Amino acid sequence: MKKCVLLIICLGFTAIIRAQPVLYEDYFTGERLRLDLVFAGNASSQDVFLLALHKEPVWAGPTKQLIAPFTFGEYQYKVFTKQEDLIYSKGFNSLFMEWRTTREATLRDMAYNTSLWIPYPKDTVYCEIYARTPGDGTYQPMKKFLIDPADCLISEEKPICQAEILLENGPLENKVDLLFVAEGYRQTEMEKFKRDAARFTEYLFEYEPFRSRREDFNIWILPLVSEDSGPDIPRFDVWHKTALGSSFDTFYTDRYMTAPDYRPLARAVSGAPFDAIYVIVNTTTYGGGGIYNYYGLSMSDHALSKEVFVHEFGHSFAGLADEYYNSEVAYINMYPEGVEPWEPNITTLVDFESKWKDMMGSEGVGLHEGAAYVAKGIYRPAPDCRMNTNTAPAFCPVCQRAIGKIIDYYTK
Repeated sequence: MKKCVLLIICLGFTAIIRAQPVLYEDYFTGERLRLDLVFAGNASSQDVFLLALHKEPVWAGPTKQLIAPFTFGEYQYKVFTKQEDLIYSKGFNSLFMEWRTTREATLRDMAYNTSLWIPYPKDTVYCEIYARTPGDGTYQPMKKFLIDPADCLISEEKPICQAEILLENGPLENKVDLLFVAEGYRQTEMEKFKRDAARFTEYLFEYEPFRSRREDFNIWILPLVSEDSGPDIPRFDVWHKTALGSSFDTFYTDRYMTAPDYRPLARAVSGAPFDAIYVIVNTTTYGGGGIYNYYGLSMSDHALSKEVFVHEFGHSFAGLADEYYNSEVAYINMYPEGVEPWEPNITTLVDFESKWKDMMGSEGVGLHEGAAYVAKGIYRPAPDCRMNTNTAPAFCPVCQRAIGKIIDYYTK
């Protein structure tokens, strides 16, 4: 019988890192646990709070590499046993993190929702959230939550939409399960969404290393129905009732389209298998966004739909940084001086050994100044790349290697 108590406490202890691989079956069931969080703060301070816990049907992530082999993301979450053994970890970014680097964040406080997923634990565990410090880029603990899997307040809601398989190449646990989610499609437009998702699938596999790794992917679609067609466009006073509340003008930037409230998306995908989420928005207007281990999102019908999708998927799936520096963005001081960025395709030369120094001179790889929204002091690997311009024919070799490592993480 479940215990009718929700245990949420903040503790500080030093984690013991396991020397041997974590055996999935020792600690987890075949289901997954969703943690709904609220991040709140401003440019100089932040905090995180646990909003709710949800038990969901199936864990689609890796079962062999439970501790991420790389430290990507401005945030990280780790799961520990009561004996302080580390049994799961993953990095991520969030819309709140990006908002904290805007001018607005220097003027007021705000809060954003985020959801994280872990394999469903067999016994009580701690989940700790970490954030990078601007000064040196190291992770520092924010908050630790105690989770009892027998808690009766962990909800088991019925999924609101069933996922359908579009491309099946094997078991969930050793494939990249990419989930395309419909946004701004009315019931009468569901066949269009399915055609759009099939088209986006082929877009992805036009590019290396995805083309060579096609058999490592399962593609799923979630035919989520909206009342209205298309996203909000606030600058034109256009407001629609859609399933995910997608909107242009994020951070007052015309082309930046996001789903600002994460809760509808988390609820929508609750019954679907996924390692990566990509939202296809039913619109002809140019725009999109991609946030690492959060979601990617872009327009369905535009002459540059393919290029924008693949670029944004580079962000959301592989943690690749923007390599351009001459386009308008809302961010200020996103990359502090004297700190090596965590993204694999940009460098300040503070720790170039950890980036592509071993690839210098191969296939045109070098150091090209100007990247990550600044013209000086940050370098990209190639003159052009899919992470730089919409006219680039391919990902550069450094980005291809980084993407390949992410695919390996989910499949090996």
